[in-house]
Amino acid sequence: MAAGICFGTTGTSQTLLGKGISPLAVASTRLFIGALTLLLISRFTAKASKTRIGKSDLWISGLGIAIYQLSFFSSVRLTGVPIATITALGSAPIFTGVVAYLMVKEKPKRVWFIATVITTSGIVLLNINHSDKGFNLGGVFLALVAGLGFAFFNVTSRRALNSGVEPVRLAASVFSLAALAVFPFCFVAGIHWIFTVKGASLILWLGIFTTGLGYTLYAYGLKRVHSSTASTLVLAEPATATLLAVIVLGNTLALTSWVGIAIVIVGLLYLAMRG
Repeated sequence: MAAGICFGTTGTSQTLLGKGISPLAVASTRLFIGALTLLLISRFTAKASKTRIGKSDLWISGLGIAIYQLSFFSSVRLTGVPIATITALGSAPIFTGVVAYLMVKEKPKRVWFIATVITTSGIVLLNINHSDKGFNLGGVFLALVAGLGFAFFNVTSRRALNSGVEPVRLAASVFSLAALAVFPFCFVAGIHWIFTVKGASLILWLGIFTTGLGYTLYAYGLKRVHSSTASTLVLAEPATATLLAVIVLGNTLALTSWVGIAIVIVGLLYLAMRG
């Protein structure tokens, strides 16, 4: 859940600092800085272990998170933060439950079904009157692709953790591969924006805090709960993003949005206590 809160600062950061910057460049550079941060964290915190992540899990996790990043940021550009966030993170627990069952025969528990319905319903209600971009089929499709990419990352990462791989070392390896896969996209908008105060601040925040710290927390959490449970708990992200939009950006929310936030909190608390 703490990881979801870290992730939830992404939209506000991009709105404040990333106007006019290509979403592909932001996503790719974020991965690069995030991978460097995770490598440093791994260097000083990971325990000695001979267990290494398997090649198949590494590739599936790495490509999954790369697809998630590129698809999600592109979806935000097309359809706006609320709809992109609802679709990607609302579909991720569903995709994760299905992928986990197909790949590792991890049968979702009844509490997961209930919590997923509650939190997803809350997120839909949270944003039902909260979009300035309108409906865009391409944007929604990309958000679904992002949700599926996150699901594959989720399941294969948990399988690697179950084999004895250290959480931080796993995150560092996966994000390093993802960063290499998307590295060419760092330059789609040139490099001048990276050397501006706003551009540098954006990338450092997204890379160090939302990626480095966020995915370190997520990896440790993923080791202790089912992948389907973890993907539902991370739905704290859109609630956090909406609250920040109100407090920091001055956006206003309808009554239905506040009810949605309450429903998300209920779903997360239910899962935390019963899952």
